[in-house]
Amino acid sequence: MDKIFILDTTLRDGVQSPLVSFTEKEKLEFAKVLVDLGVDVIDCGYPALSREEEQAVKLLLEQIDGPVLSVLAKPKLEEVEKAVGLLRGKRGRVHIPIPTSEIRLAFLSGMDREQQLKTAIESAKFVKDSELEVEITLEDAFRAEKAYLEEVISKLPLDCVDVVNISDTVGIATPGMVTDLVSFVVDKVKGRALVSIHCHDDLGMATANSFAALEAGARQVHVTIAGVGTRAGNASLEEVVVALKLHGERLGLTCDVDSTRLYRTARMFSKMTGYVIPPHKAVVGDAVFAHKVEYMRLAVVREPKTYEIISPEEVGYPKKRIVLSKRSGIYMFRKKVEELGYSLDEERLNEAFKRFKELAERKSEVYDNDIIAIVEDVVLAYRKKIKLLAYSIKTGSEEDPEAEVVLLIDGQKVRASSKGDGPVDAAFKAVDEATGLSGRLIDYRVNAVTSGKDALGEVFLKVLFKGKEFSGRAVNTDILQASIEAYISAANKAL
Repeated sequence: MDKIFILDTTLRDGVQSPLVSFTEKEKLEFAKVLVDLGVDVIDCGYPALSREEEQAVKLLLEQIDGPVLSVLAKPKLEEVEKAVGLLRGKRGRVHIPIPTSEIRLAFLSGMDREQQLKTAIESAKFVKDSELEVEITLEDAFRAEKAYLEEVISKLPLDCVDVVNISDTVGIATPGMVTDLVSFVVDKVKGRALVSIHCHDDLGMATANSFAALEAGARQVHVTIAGVGTRAGNASLEEVVVALKLHGERLGLTCDVDSTRLYRTARMFSKMTGYVIPPHKAVVGDAVFAHKVEYMRLAVVREPKTYEIISPEEVGYPKKRIVLSKRSGIYMFRKKVEELGYSLDEERLNEAFKRFKELAERKSEVYDNDIIAIVEDVVLAYRKKIKLLAYSIKTGSEEDPEAEVVLLIDGQKVRASSKGDGPVDAAFKAVDEATGLSGRLIDYRVNAVTSGKDALGEVFLKVLFKGKEFSGRAVNTDILQASIEAYISAANKAL
């Protein structure tokens, strides 16, 4: 079986989506999730983009071990030197893109073909001399002349290049085009480097194109969680991994990603960024294993494979069943957390158990999804400078809403009140009054974690503090309390 190397580019290409944003700490937390998932390469970012991006990349390189850590650098001496400096001493890779289409050479490269190729060759040799891996991307390859691609490959010092990546940068390719070009590049490279594929989803074919590339001889694939990325997004990690699981034996292909963590990883990504995964999203959407038509439901009960090509357990999809009660102790709670695939240190376990007991007192039925929501909330919690102690809200059809909050700020109890256009607006203004911040709400969403009148409600929001965007989230059966705690979560990140 040939191994397919999975390169996750969520933290670089994925965050180019206007719907996705991470703080520096969230990038680190999500990189740890990717390590647990079993990806081979983590695309850490593009440090030359900004000082903020450089700091985020540096943090990942300092604290993440296991996968190969990749850093993007255009074929410019100062960018390549910066990438090498950051990666020194790590199991690292410098990823160097070369524009190959006429339109990108004319409008984005800033160099003619000869200059660009010369700089790329020098960059590759410099990186290899630094004992790091080199990945060269043939950017916008599906709009390039084959003759030029052949020239580039023939001139590249393949003894210094570990990976040649073919990029469908604008998502224009079809599976037939991919098969043709990948076969061509594989033939020209002649086994001296790994051939890779990077597909965008502008025509809705990113996964199909990526899989066609693997069938044609590519052995690395660039993917993102839930297929997020610029414009229409990238190839979806979970789709490619499950396709390999289903068809790998027939094709002699395998990968090391733990498929039982796919659903959980997508949820963590959604919680951190606020990106809403569509219910019908392949593999990880909440409707994927739901059957409405009666004869289909009966068929699945008798034999799941009649309509399910993969079992829910194989991708970590939780069972919706009652698991614990208010009489359950911490031992049973720990076992359930471990059964759901989470590992918590003692401090986080105790905090999660405390929140479970509070929930169990209010809910008649506690589901796996409730436990997952609590655990994820605890895992993603920041060390809090601000904590909600109490709140009260007066509202009605004949009076202006007014809220009072009692907060613990750096160990000091602070009480503040404010009026607003509605109860939530009044509460947020009261938090601003207490903290001295001034936030502008730019996104606010409420989702039910489970069904029923006593369902846990999840609030996700984005707030502009000091000209920067911060996300916050919280879960509670009390939506007003969840809203205030989500707002405070964003405020904690801003401080």
